[in-house]
Amino acid sequence: MILAAVIYFALRFFAIPAGLRAGVTMGLIWLYILIAGAPPSAIRAGVVATFVLAAPLLGRQVSALHFMTTMLALVLAYNPQLIYSTGFQLSVAAVFGILLLTKPLKSLLERTLLRPFARPPEHVSNLICVSVAAQIATSPIVAATFEQVSVVGVLTNLVAVPLSGPILILGLLGSLAGNIYPLLAYPLNACNGFLVMILIKTAQGASSLPFASVTTPGVTLLLVGLFYAGCLPPIVAERAFCTEHKFLWPALLLLWSVLWLVLVAAGRI
Repeated sequence: MILAAVIYFALRFFAIPAGLRAGVTMGLIWLYILIAGAPPSAIRAGVVATFVLAAPLLGRQVSALHFMTTMLALVLAYNPQLIYSTGFQLSVAAVFGILLLTKPLKSLLERTLLRPFARPPEHVSNLICVSVAAQIATSPIVAATFEQVSVVGVLTNLVAVPLSGPILILGLLGSLAGNIYPLLAYPLNACNGFLVMILIKTAQGASSLPFASVTTPGVTLLLVGLFYAGCLPPIVAERAFCTEHKFLWPALLLLWSVLWLVLVAAGRI
């Protein structure tokens, strides 16, 4: 998605027509996906990016949630075995979590937690809410697959997410420049190496903190299903009931997520 945005706006800078711009962008991102080995998460992102780019050309509105459900149906129809891929599960769960939970969590953050304090910049609060939304949605899959869940991930994402875009773009530019003339790649790779080092040090420092992660042994498919079943009522209620206290629903969702994780870690469920 980062690559699609960079290509699209770079072509826009050269005043290339919208139809040709979208076609070239789609062609290049699918070429990138094939070169990268077509991992499930990249296929998911590629299908959604294709929908987003093609929608204006076909006179359709952009609906991220509809695009995601359509993508899921198409990709699984093409390869049903992807449902067993942990990478695909995490990718889909994270995106659905971001789409469904970011806005309610932002309401909770601004109406309750941050009310006594000065409001942070908009991009910081957005990043926090996106990180928490993805963390909630993926926690049961992570717990079942890796038998531990990161607690500090929400904070480290404040550093990791802004760095991921520049790291990807500098890496691609360095690869292209190196194939043209190796000396051209040195300054790009040096800058990229500095960003990667910051990312590595952040991960190492955060993982060394006490209680950086919670051990979750023996999480079964039934417990994963129980978690998502418990998330449905607050999500549906937040969208169905228009009240002044809508922030209470994401608060209940957050409380349920913490309670599930604590009980799983303690072996009580």
